[in-house]
Amino acid sequence: MKKHFLLILILLLAFILRVPFLDKYPAGLNADEAAVGYNAYSLLQTGRDEHGTSWPLVFRSFDDYKPAGYFYLVLPFVASLGLNVWAVRLPSALLGVLSVYFIYLLTNKLFSKSQIGHLAALMLTISPWHIHFSRAGWEVNAASTFMVIGLYFLLKSLLNTKYFLLTTIFFVLSLYTYHSLRIIIPLVSLAFLLIYLPDIKSAFARPGQLKPVIISVIIGLLLLIPLILQFASVEGRSRFSGVSVFADSGPYWEALEYRRDHSNIWINRSLHSRLITYSRRFVENYLSHFSPTFLFISGDEIGRSKTPEVGQLLFVTAPFLILGLCFLIGKNNKSAKLILTWLFISPLAAALTFQSPHALRAQNMVYPLAIITALGLFKFLSFISSLNLKLLTTIYLLLITMFGYNFSRYLHQYYVHYPKELPYAWQYGFDQIGALAKSRYDSYDRIIISDRYDQPYILLAFFSKYSPQTLQKEIKLTPRDKFGFSTVTNFGKYEFHRIDWGKDSRTANALIITADEKAPDDLAIGRILDPAGRTMYRIYDTNKLK
Repeated sequence: MKKHFLLILILLLAFILRVPFLDKYPAGLNADEAAVGYNAYSLLQTGRDEHGTSWPLVFRSFDDYKPAGYFYLVLPFVASLGLNVWAVRLPSALLGVLSVYFIYLLTNKLFSKSQIGHLAALMLTISPWHIHFSRAGWEVNAASTFMVIGLYFLLKSLLNTKYFLLTTIFFVLSLYTYHSLRIIIPLVSLAFLLIYLPDIKSAFARPGQLKPVIISVIIGLLLLIPLILQFASVEGRSRFSGVSVFADSGPYWEALEYRRDHSNIWINRSLHSRLITYSRRFVENYLSHFSPTFLFISGDEIGRSKTPEVGQLLFVTAPFLILGLCFLIGKNNKSAKLILTWLFISPLAAALTFQSPHALRAQNMVYPLAIITALGLFKFLSFISSLNLKLLTTIYLLLITMFGYNFSRYLHQYYVHYPKELPYAWQYGFDQIGALAKSRYDSYDRIIISDRYDQPYILLAFFSKYSPQTLQKEIKLTPRDKFGFSTVTNFGKYEFHRIDWGKDSRTANALIITADEKAPDDLAIGRILDPAGRTMYRIYDTNKLK
């Protein structure tokens, strides 16, 4: 017990930072979380998803075809807790805590000093990047956790190949849970094969060690057949085509503009081809994930993926991250090669999309970054350990103060300012809209709700607990937009569109809920306020407008 006391304290801190108040922070529920929860609810009620597909391995959702892993992970939580925010977010939060434990185990496998494992677990525990994606129903957090667990057992399999089956299972789970890991895991696995090839040969040379690997590979391939078939389908390719860097026409028009400046066809084709322009955009996207501004100053630009005025990592960790990188580059052993390769592979999937840097798609970066930072901090602490007691105490107090201030400020920004500054990012207020619409459903012929914010139909279905049997009969997606996404404009009495006050206000016996559309403030019969006390939605009864 004494041996593991420090680890238990770190895990307890990880739990405290990830699990309490999940229904309140983040303030609201985003449409992707609602889709996961409602489809799990639909499966429990009917054995089919919202579109009527029986127990799918990929969920059509908004035509973004989400991997099934997190849906099925949430399902028992919805069964036991009901359809609510807790049921959707708790699996991710618990996996976030579990990943802290496995990053400790993984680091101890890579490095002989157990202190580095403790520091890696601590760095991950207090990482804003990791906390943020652990506290909501993000598929990427679950997929990354499965990858870390699989990588740990992959290292253990070098000594005993029976663990390779666990690697296979967790890697397959990850591949079925989030898109970007389908690029990262094969590349990291290939890097592992090349780096540890002599160890792998030695393992196979031992009696009975090859058979478990062969069995595991066969099982893995069988489990991946549905995924491989999905890749070959139009639906399987639609997600990438909608968000890939090639969906952005900017580089294409940029190449055309440069071509107009030349009359020489050879120069046009060789220097200003679309291949070169899009390749440059990919490199820019990739390098943006290593930007100090992204990592330590302001983080992601997307509201639901950031905390105001906070980078993806604590600013105070920057010098230790640099020190750890220098140590690994100089060390040049197998562990160093694996961690560095993992780090440089982890943003590749995000760089292939037109939004970069992208904290969500590159979330896997947080694990090698935590290990590298821990190494740098360990080296620094080892270096100062020989100093006299007074100076050593002063440095420790200074470190504790800097870490304490930086982390306290992050928590303040997350719990106080984030809900007030970016309520729209989490579609705040739809729990109240759902309760209101459900209670007034029989009183109106039409209930018209603004679609100002992303996919309101699924949020309304989630919070009103709309009958899945009925929704499956009524649901009809709109044609896909230029990014490949669709939505639902109506079901039952509910309608979702931008409010045209001149037209919608003349609708007989209707309840209208507006967002930021122009509508007479004094005629509203109610308001939904955001956490800062500002009006986010106005409610109108057309019977009282006459």
